[in-house]
Amino acid sequence: MPPNDTSSFLQRKLHRYPGALNYLQLNNKFKKPTDTIHIILDKSKMESLPIIEEKDTDEEKRIKIHRILEYLGIKYNNSQALLKLADLYFFGYHGYPQDIDKALQYYTFLANEFGDPQAQQKIGFIYSIGLGSTSRDQSKALLYLSFAAMNNDIPAQMSLGYRYLFGIGTERNCDESIWYYRKIADEMVKIQQSGPPLGRVLPPPKISIYEEDGGIFGKGASNAIGRPRDEAKGGPNISDIELLTLYQFIEENEKYNPSKQVIVALNYYQGNPPVTKDYKKALKIFKTAAKHLPEEIIKAETIEITDKDLEFFPKSNKLRAASKAAAFIGQMYWRGEGVEANDIEARKWYQRSAKMGYSAAINALGVMYQYGYGQLKQDEDIAIKYYIAASNKGNPDAQTNLGKILIESSQLENKLSAFNLFQQASKTGNVIASLKLADIYQSGEIIPEQCVFAASLYKTIAERASYYDTLFEEAKYDVRHKNYNAALLKYLILSEQGYEIAQSNAAYLIDEGLISIDSLFYNNSNPYSIALIYWKRSANQMNPDSRVKVGDYYFYGLGTDEFEEEEITNEKSKENENDSSEIDEKSRHEIQNNMIKFSQKLVSRLYGKLGKPDYLVAFNYYQEAAESGKSSLAMWNLAFMYEYGIGVKKDLYLSKRYYDRSLEINPYAAFPIKLALMKLNFKVQIHNLKCRINHREDEYIIFKEDKEGTDNKINFDSGDDETSKSINERIKLSFNGKHGNNEKELSLKDKIMKSFEINEKTKKIFYGYILKFLIGYGIGYISYAIIFYINYRRWPVFRWSLLFYIFVFSSILGTTLFNFHEELQRRLREARIH
Repeated sequence: MPPNDTSSFLQRKLHRYPGALNYLQLNNKFKKPTDTIHIILDKSKMESLPIIEEKDTDEEKRIKIHRILEYLGIKYNNSQALLKLADLYFFGYHGYPQDIDKALQYYTFLANEFGDPQAQQKIGFIYSIGLGSTSRDQSKALLYLSFAAMNNDIPAQMSLGYRYLFGIGTERNCDESIWYYRKIADEMVKIQQSGPPLGRVLPPPKISIYEEDGGIFGKGASNAIGRPRDEAKGGPNISDIELLTLYQFIEENEKYNPSKQVIVALNYYQGNPPVTKDYKKALKIFKTAAKHLPEEIIKAETIEITDKDLEFFPKSNKLRAASKAAAFIGQMYWRGEGVEANDIEARKWYQRSAKMGYSAAINALGVMYQYGYGQLKQDEDIAIKYYIAASNKGNPDAQTNLGKILIESSQLENKLSAFNLFQQASKTGNVIASLKLADIYQSGEIIPEQCVFAASLYKTIAERASYYDTLFEEAKYDVRHKNYNAALLKYLILSEQGYEIAQSNAAYLIDEGLISIDSLFYNNSNPYSIALIYWKRSANQMNPDSRVKVGDYYFYGLGTDEFEEEEITNEKSKENENDSSEIDEKSRHEIQNNMIKFSQKLVSRLYGKLGKPDYLVAFNYYQEAAESGKSSLAMWNLAFMYEYGIGVKKDLYLSKRYYDRSLEINPYAAFPIKLALMKLNFKVQIHNLKCRINHREDEYIIFKEDKEGTDNKINFDSGDDETSKSINERIKLSFNGKHGNNEKELSLKDKIMKSFEINEKTKKIFYGYILKFLIGYGIGYISYAIIFYINYRRWPVFRWSLLFYIFVFSSILGTTLFNFHEELQRRLREARIH
């Protein structure tokens, strides 16, 4: 055998691994001639590892690293070496060319030959969304994820919990979802409680990358403002250097302002960018702020806490900030952060803070009394007293500690009190309270069993206390350095694990055109079909802006042709679809209004080829966002659809109500909403004028409070359509009662003359129309004249602008007269017949 016959050598070397050459692309027929990374070790180099030298180029170093990892993996059965090599190709780390297909071959080899759970999880992920040249296959994804989960791979368990909870690729099974989520939640809480006193600090909150831009739809339009956001830059207009300078200035010159001192100290304590975690510096600044406590409290060696102190709440901002600083000093001494651990010194600082009524310090003293820390005599009664005092001030840790004591009681009343305390603490994100509350919902001992609530709480704990995961921080780093493609892949991985923020982040990156999907999806040329998947998943996790986005995608047909419908179902959407059965198939997918058709063509120019729109589905998603999320943008869209009868039956009453409600919720959008209302009111006046001329008073539209008190505000209870119908019915009854049904039959001449009758109400409408026209003409002409003067330094000739406005007015008047003439001819024909 020739010495350089690498393929034959490895075939003998890997006889225990059938098909390994195909998995690793070792055969020359798979080898790309231009890709030097695919070089495999030959016999001579299997005896020794290649040496990386400083003179080597980056490409040579990558080749040697590739060989070293293969050497360790193949010769020494080191699965971690091959896993590292696969990750290099999967993520494109360290300058390696990203190659999903090649990474999949390594992962498949690892899964089949070593049973590696991380490789199995990656394979399941690739099949779940169809990465690379692989087609989506949810059954294979479920299979590989199940194998990985059996081997205790947490990301795989997260993915399965999410899939069973929402029915993705399988039937919904709440019990299965709880099994996976509870296992992770229990483990994460154990990690949190295994740290220093009062528990480990939770991982940083997950970041919504679009919040810095004002939300998914921009500032003033988005509804989900207030979610966790990346504060690394300190705001959009403050650089890292400016922020560091500001911190230094406050530290040196704001010693008489403890509130600012505490803010700076907290940033050093938590390590918020741009500063790094520095406990010693944080402790120093906290002590500076704590000097603003009363002098007798600072100098006292023993401090007695009275009942009055426990209820005390300082009105001074300085005292509140100083007491907070003292509590953090106590915490740092107790936990040994930046200083040697000393529970006695910690107790003194906690007492100084508790003397000022600070709830966190009161709770900490309660813990010390409960377990006998800080040379305090163990006394559960005093501990409960302190927990009650801190709980009354809304401290979630105290509420949790008190609830843990009460839940062990044999009395149902105490158990119910514990349930209420856990509910309050859980709302603030306390993972211990959330775990206890989930256990109560699942067990059904205190209250009836509620499986979905329990699964959702376990899911929240697993996501919030995810000590095992670093992908969110890596993705945040990639976004800050504008490496959007790398960030997208990480967000997609996290999306499959059920993180709603990751789902909306991934969809946002694709929707904004910040990435090219060609590097990840080799067979999918339409990015909007991928974005629609994750907008829809985020929408099903109660993100109102994502619901509006899904509605937009169906309204314009973005990615809807290529979208593969998942098994997530929404019962309310089904009910709404059934309620809208009166909409025919043509109206569901086509728009009759020419103006809106033109806007659709403009959208197709911007976004490329559009799929088939579905206005009924769009309407349902807008309605869900409006009702559950109170999204002003969704209400605007609903008003628009009711105004033009898109996807629903045309109803100007509901259109007006939704416009009003949108303005009430979001006053920042007052200008466009008021313009829409002006347009709607003008349309209604024209409609009423036509009705009056044509003697069809029963078709009047009146936007005002009626006798029974129905106004134009949205009532989110069922029956909005019925309300609008009842208004029409009352108008008809009022008209019939006013004019009667037994009027004497008029002659042809009388009918013609009556057609020209104009009462006072019609005169007011006509005069109002003329007045509005003249006002508009005056404002328009003055604006035109000013712009003309700025451009040409002379005033315009009056007769030309007047001619233009006369033309516009004549067009409107001509249309009105034409409609009147047509109606008159119709009446004359009917009169001749009778």
